[in-house]
Amino acid sequence: MIADWLRRPGSTPPAEALLDRKAGDFQALVQRLAMEHGDGEIQRLRREAAGALATGRLAEADRALAQTELHAIGGSTDLSTLPIERRLLIGENRADRAALSFLRTTAESYQEASTRYGEASTLIGLADVERSRAAALEQAKALARISDDFGGREGYDGAVATLRRLLEGLDRLADTVAFAGAQDALAAALEGLAGLTGEAKLLTAALAHCRSGAEYLSRDEDPPLWRALKLRIGRIAVKLGVAQKDDELLEEAIATYASVLSAWNRADDEPRWLEAEHMISRARATLGRRRSDLSLLERAFNGLNRVSMATERSREPLRWAELQDQMGSVLAAMGERYSEPVVVEEAIAAFAAALQERRQDKVPLLWARSFANQAEAMLQLARRNKDKELAQKALAQLMTATETARRAPGGDSLAADLQKRLVAAGAVATKLIGG
Repeated sequence: MIADWLRRPGSTPPAEALLDRKAGDFQALVQRLAMEHGDGEIQRLRREAAGALATGRLAEADRALAQTELHAIGGSTDLSTLPIERRLLIGENRADRAALSFLRTTAESYQEASTRYGEASTLIGLADVERSRAAALEQAKALARISDDFGGREGYDGAVATLRRLLEGLDRLADTVAFAGAQDALAAALEGLAGLTGEAKLLTAALAHCRSGAEYLSRDEDPPLWRALKLRIGRIAVKLGVAQKDDELLEEAIATYASVLSAWNRADDEPRWLEAEHMISRARATLGRRRSDLSLLERAFNGLNRVSMATERSREPLRWAELQDQMGSVLAAMGERYSEPVVVEEAIAAFAAALQERRQDKVPLLWARSFANQAEAMLQLARRNKDKELAQKALAQLMTATETARRAPGGDSLAADLQKRLVAAGAVATKLIGG
């Protein structure tokens, strides 16, 4: 399955998330092929497809499933005249062929999967409206994955158009789960587009679709979907709240994540639980700094520390470093409220830990960010202790961080931000040194 990916010009090893998705897709298809459907010949052909799939012979597996369809059609030229059970079997088989295409790692195979899911939805039609809608949803998700895995916006655009058509035929009260699932998928595609284009209005639209999907969906109706919608609401609300300095969005994010975490056993899905803990901590940290709320800052630090303790540094060094940097920022903010300097000293140490992995020669922009954050904490400590030498060191460090960002590719925005911080720090340092 991964050979196609590795054959791409300039390819890099696939991300772990992609491998996990492919493994899940593979196992789900194997389980469906093992289920008994139709007569003896159909079962034989599906077993043949399963055997070919197990040994990586995807083309042979597809041929066996194509023969299954031909046998099920039985020479009929008008599928609408076939018994409902037979039409369902043909449609389900076409969906399995779509899933088989989706195992390949090329944009063309994803497009083929999307087309086949669309055909499956049409073939099933009114024979099983719920299954037909599920196939249409898979069609849109396959399109979105083109952009997720291969870049570009065409896949997202196609998914958005497909999902909007699907939503036109859904009622949020009568088709609550289907409606919520389509809204979540649409929000995901819009969130992906926002990441590509940087357009905040797309994130705002994605958040509106999440809220609409979650409005009438109870947790008991579909726990995984309910959780997915809540997690997306929280994540987007944090992004928008931070960018737009909107406290109400941050409060919404905190409340949403809290509702999920209170009903979620960490052991059931620890990676996503930790992601939620990380995001609620980010929201609390941002809101705590804006409001000088020590309680929020302490809860943010404790949450970040829990995530850090569960993050294996050797396996995810940059994620671990990001957490150290974020804990340093929270500690520095807490230090403003404490009379003793120890908290600020801990902040400086946290930034130093982050810099061990955020190396200047490897990730200059991340290095510049943490180096500047540490410099500001050092200046904070210098001001408290009236340490002129430390103030001079902090100012020089902030100047170095600004210059590094200015020289690094794509560093203009960070350099501009650091320049403003440098001016403010310069005024503080000059006053301290001159005094």
